[in-house]
Amino acid sequence: MPIRLRLALYGAVVTALAMGGFGALLLAGARASAPEEQATALAGLAERVVAGLEQERDLPAGPPVVAVDLERDTDPFVEVVSADGTVLYATGFYRGDPPEVPAVMIDETLTQGSAAGTFRLPNGEEVRVHAVAWSSPTGPLAIVAAQPVRSVTEELAGLQAVIWVSATITLLAATAVSWLVAGRALRPLGRLAATTDEIGQTGDLSRRLPPVRSRDEVGRLTDSFNAMLDHLQASRRELTDALEAQRRFLADASHELRSPLTTIRANAGFLLEHPDVDEAERRETVGDIAAEADRMADLTDRLLALARAESTPPADERPVSMSVLAETVAARASRIGADITVVVDGPAVVHGDEAALERLLWILVDNARKHGAEPIDVTVGGDDGSVTVAVADRGPGVAEADRPRIFDRFYRADPARGGDGVGLGLAMAKAIAEAHGGRIDVGDRDGGGACFVVRLPGS
Repeated sequence: MPIRLRLALYGAVVTALAMGGFGALLLAGARASAPEEQATALAGLAERVVAGLEQERDLPAGPPVVAVDLERDTDPFVEVVSADGTVLYATGFYRGDPPEVPAVMIDETLTQGSAAGTFRLPNGEEVRVHAVAWSSPTGPLAIVAAQPVRSVTEELAGLQAVIWVSATITLLAATAVSWLVAGRALRPLGRLAATTDEIGQTGDLSRRLPPVRSRDEVGRLTDSFNAMLDHLQASRRELTDALEAQRRFLADASHELRSPLTTIRANAGFLLEHPDVDEAERRETVGDIAAEADRMADLTDRLLALARAESTPPADERPVSMSVLAETVAARASRIGADITVVVDGPAVVHGDEAALERLLWILVDNARKHGAEPIDVTVGGDDGSVTVAVADRGPGVAEADRPRIFDRFYRADPARGGDGVGLGLAMAKAIAEAHGGRIDVGDRDGGGACFVVRLPGS
């Protein structure tokens, strides 16, 4: 069953219960108070008749102006009865004669001053009576005010009919209002379902629900759904970028591995086809095979190291002084003949993996040594809660066209293609810097040359 219909039915049931309870209470109260109200009204009528007779000091002459036919009417009527039960004056008649009030009630009225009760007409209909005594010039008389009890029953039946009609109209109105309100309240959910279906059919995560001004549950649901779509779109974009990067990585890795494999296959085929080749040529061929195998092993090791740097957080995080690491790397480079100078401005402490950060500095120094020109300057400093390490060389620098891709895997700028690198060092350096919450940029050194700058959050 649709939610809108359920809400409308729920509103109708609640309204029906409320109206039923209210009508039952109202009808019960009316049934309980109606006889008392009728008796009170009859007593008031009798007192008014006595007051009128006191002024006139005599009974009205002639028949009543308006007579009450007790066979069909339920209006109050009045009788004036003498002590012997004779009806001297009446405004109500049953089949042409005044109804006979029981003698015991007349006697009680004349002896006690008033009496109240009921009696029955010949057809069995009950009549409520209130009588009071009046001392007329001719003697004591009983002034009787009476009314059929059927009038109360008819009033209660009329009240019940009014309650039923009112309840029916109210129920229909409440059902219609519940249907309209539920439709208006659920309209955003309908748009949500439609948008979800369209996204499922088209895969377009850029679709959004129109914002809802109200801050109720539907408004919060709309905001949550749009936020979820934002996250899904961002995740899809990241996944697409990752898959594209993986595709490029596999293509580049295949390209890089094809060259040594081709060399190994050609040399191995040469040895198989020429088993009687002289020893010197054999040694040269086997040497080429060994060199290419070493190149493949080195490439594999670098790929594994890059994958670990990109996919795993720093393994051993602790406070690390970048100035000490810079001195250590400079000493290592000096032992292989590099002309390197370190300028330190404070301890420049970061929180991270010491071995990975040392590898980062060595990659930058080794890159400057192989593809730039000495001397190499390493500057370590810190400000505004960050640590900066700059590695500058005196080489030709990095062309503007190459800078956007200089940190990509297997990318080698034209001046470096003749070297023995495989284009993974700077990609690994970028991965280590980002794993530590930092970044790496390349620019120009004052006076010519390249300058790689690493910025890390300070400890």
